[in-house]
Order: sequence, then structure tokens, then C-alpha cells
Amino acid sequence: MLYGDASGLAKHGDNPNIAVNQRESFPVPYTIEHARHWIQHAKEHETESRFAIATNKEAIGEIGFLVQGDVHRNSAEISFWISEEYWGQGIVTKAVNSVAEYAFKKRGIKRLFADVIEYNIGSQKVLVKCGFQLEGVLRKNICKNGKYYDQYVYARLDEDDYPTIH
Repeated sequence: MLYGDASGLAKHGDNPNIAVNQRESFPVPYTIEHARHWIQHAKEHETESRFAIATNKEAIGEIGFLVQGDVHRNSAEISFWISEEYWGQGIVTKAVNSVAEYAFKKRGIKRLFADVIEYNIGSQKVLVKCGFQLEGVLRKNICKNGKYYDQYVYARLDEDDYPTIH
């Protein structure tokens, strides 16, 4: 991500329908200052690889992965979001597949996983389309706004057969 992506990220990320699917650290409202801070954070942490999802005009979302540590050092957590106006167009599916390929081939990641809150059906569908398998459900493991939700854990290994989506 580049600092020039901040205005697009703020414009498209400032949406409660996006924030509801993210961790509570995802700010609402999502301002240009928040976007700049996030870009700076990503640049300062070598265990993170973050990319803007963009049209030819501006950033409309974000995707990346966080490499884990110690005995999990070859495992990474992938996360993503995209502007609501682009939902259902296959853009995130292509981005997830591209980032997974980068993680496996360029960064030497063995296992890429995603934690998804139970009601985020769209992200679950994207992950399955990209060859991720449901590994398990952590019951009532997520607490958002005082309510408990199941956490779905999806993963894909570098050796798994998966569809190529371009």
C-alpha cells in the first residue's frame, strides 16, 4: 500500500457494513488519518504484507497477511475488506487467490488461514472459492458489542490443489 491509497481507503472503509465484519480495532468512522496510520503500521512491520485492492482510479479495499511467530512462523493469517459497492463482483476472490499465490511462492508460507465471524457468509464463500477448507469452528470465541459469535477457521496449504482464478 502507498500513502496515496489513504483517501480511497478512508472513503470506502468508512462504512458500518464493513466494520461489522472486522475486528473491533477497525475504527468507525474510518478517517483518512486512520488509513494513513494503518499504511504506516504495515510499512513498519516486516511480518505483515498489505496491499490495496484498487480500481484504476483509487483504492477500494485492502488485503494482506500477517506471518505468525515461533513454531507457527510458516503460517500466516489472511484478512481483507472491500467497498460495499464492489461486493459480489469477484474482485476479492481474485485478490485472495493472488495474495495466496504470493504468500506461498514468494514468502515461503506453508499455511494460510482466515478467521471469519459466523455471519460473514460472503467471506466464507470467497475463501471456499479460493481453495480454503473449513478446519473448524471455535464456538462463541468472538465477542463483539457484548454478543458472542462462533469463529470459523479456514485454511489452505501450499500443497493443496486449488483453482486458479485470474
